[in-house]
Amino acid sequence: MKIVLQNVTKIFPSRNKKTNEQVVAVNDFSIEVPDGKLIGLLGPSGCGKSTTLYMISGLQTPTQGKIFFGDDDVTKLSPENRGVGLVFQNYALYPHLTVQQNILFPLQNLKGADKLTKDEMLARTLEAAKLVQIDELLDRKPNELSGGQRQRVSIGVALIQKPRLIIADEPVSALDVTIQRQILELMRTVRDELGISFLFISHDLNVVYQLCDRVMVMKDGRIVEENTVQELFDHPREAYTRELLSAAD
Repeated sequence: MKIVLQNVTKIFPSRNKKTNEQVVAVNDFSIEVPDGKLIGLLGPSGCGKSTTLYMISGLQTPTQGKIFFGDDDVTKLSPENRGVGLVFQNYALYPHLTVQQNILFPLQNLKGADKLTKDEMLARTLEAAKLVQIDELLDRKPNELSGGQRQRVSIGVALIQKPRLIIADEPVSALDVTIQRQILELMRTVRDELGISFLFISHDLNVVYQLCDRVMVMKDGRIVEENTVQELFDHPREAYTRELLSAAD
């Protein structure tokens, strides 16, 4: 499914009572995430990446502009009806539940025509666990798992409702390099098998280079450059992008 942000702006009220100056977190922002592609949104802390994530997922509403999922205008659609799976750095797992219970949990809130039987929920949980290669760990709790295994569980939680888009926000930044590589390979495998669009948010150039098809470089709430990964690294057009690349060397 193609994701389009059309001239999206997000303005927050001022926190400074003296100046009363509003904060423009995202400024006239337009991007397109093609169907089934892994797109990297790259930039330092404070550039507007997380605000963009929150607007796409429905946790925040744009001040201006529109968001489309395919041909559907979802700008004001509630988060639970958007079909977005979220993967974060901190795993966001329930410590008192087993792996199986964590993955299954979102299905328990389905209602009406979407409601599943217990057997259907268990079958879908096993399917997701096999896809992220943790089907042998279903009876364990999060504190019995490594960081990489916990991140696999969180990806399983994101997949369980069959999302149209997965947004991964710095999902490997807390992991060592070897485990990072394994999780990135897993995400690419999931994309290849399910054809789901991915938006991968990161400040780490090396991680984006390993995973993404295209990269959008963000600064001060705007996209300053977009290109394929290889072209961006080999032939950056903008001075800001060259500075980022130089800082990562």
